[in-house]
Amino acid sequence: MWSLSSQKAKNNFTDALNHVACDLEHIKIQQPGQEPVYMIPAKDYELFIKLLEQAEDKIDIEEADKCINDKEQERLTFEQFFNELEVESESLQNRI
Repeated sequence: MWSLSSQKAKNNFTDALNHVACDLEHIKIQQPGQEPVYMIPAKDYELFIKLLEQAEDKIDIEEADKCINDKEQERLTFEQFFNELEVESESLQNRI
């Protein structure tokens, strides 16, 4: 991984961009007193987003399982749920 100061990255932006795009290598850019930022190839970014979404999905599933298995959780039938939605929708429309 390359590591550049923000000024050096600015002065050599095209070279840095080409290095990431062609060599598929990451570049760490550091500005004094700030957290670093990274330039990464598109395929690595896409992989990161996919892994992040999978992790978020796993968290959502775990939370849903907790709610499903919670014996104290209020249960509604579909009819009750949609009736409550209609009441809320009508209430919102009356405010407009």
